[in-house]
Amino acid sequence: MLDLAAQLALHGAVRILDAGNQSNVYPIAQRLRRSTVDVNAALRRIQVQRAFTCYQVAALLVEAQPAPTATLVLDFLSTFYDQDVKLPEATQLLRGCLKDLQRLAEHSPVLVSSRPPVAACAERMPLLDLLRESAAQLWETEPEQNSPVTPLSLPLIGDGGAPSPTARPDKPRSRE
Repeated sequence: MLDLAAQLALHGAVRILDAGNQSNVYPIAQRLRRSTVDVNAALRRIQVQRAFTCYQVAALLVEAQPAPTATLVLDFLSTFYDQDVKLPEATQLLRGCLKDLQRLAEHSPVLVSSRPPVAACAERMPLLDLLRESAAQLWETEPEQNSPVTPLSLPLIGDGGAPSPTARPDKPRSRE
């Protein structure tokens, strides 16, 4: 996702919502340095917002204005997996967020990354299912053998108004 953010910033504005508050913008600058001499101009085209709770994610999305710029949402569900937030409340917040992402996607591409919940909060899996159901396209990586890293889902909520079928690299699916 950071590579994509750097590539987008070379050509125009990009909005990044760090919903997991774990991304480091420094690697974006490194990637830009390899691609352009005007790194500062590219960095100025990147707007980064961070959220520490699912309530803050919801607030950022409610306030986000549609714009002709791609929106990348990093680690979207991480704060929704917080067990201090009751599952029904997290589900309700997520539904609102998905509507806001759809609203943004009517005007420009929205790409969302998320991970499945860890085993300790496996009861939160329906949240990932809701996200998958709302995706216009879906890419999922398979975990490497003996890798402690969990798969990463990349739902594309919209592509600026043009409907797209849902696809999985190994198993194409369609919403129609």
